[in-house]
Amino acid sequence: MNSLEKYKILFLANLVFMVHIALVLVILFGWHFESIHTIYVLILIITLISELFLGYCLLTKLEFDLRKKLDPALNYDSSFISYYGYRLLGLNIPGKYIRYPAIIFLVVSLFIALK
Repeated sequence: MNSLEKYKILFLANLVFMVHIALVLVILFGWHFESIHTIYVLILIITLISELFLGYCLLTKLEFDLRKKLDPALNYDSSFISYYGYRLLGLNIPGKYIRYPAIIFLVVSLFIALK
């Protein structure tokens, strides 16, 4: 793989990361903005379905598939929060301790948003 291909893959992985951060912010704070209510509800539904049926977020899988092309030794447990929590803060939280509270949060948020 030449340098240009590596930079393209890195750019795409970082772009997916930034979109992922934006969606996390919408999930956490979208309820506050009436103008994006429909988008907020759709993001909650898609994220919940992804977590329930796949066990991971599609954006996490996409990002790390791209990053693994650059570093095949990269290890992650399909959890965006646990990977970056460890990498950035040194917190070693297993994905299962994030997944179930996240599902509960999504269900409660969706219930409140649709009420």
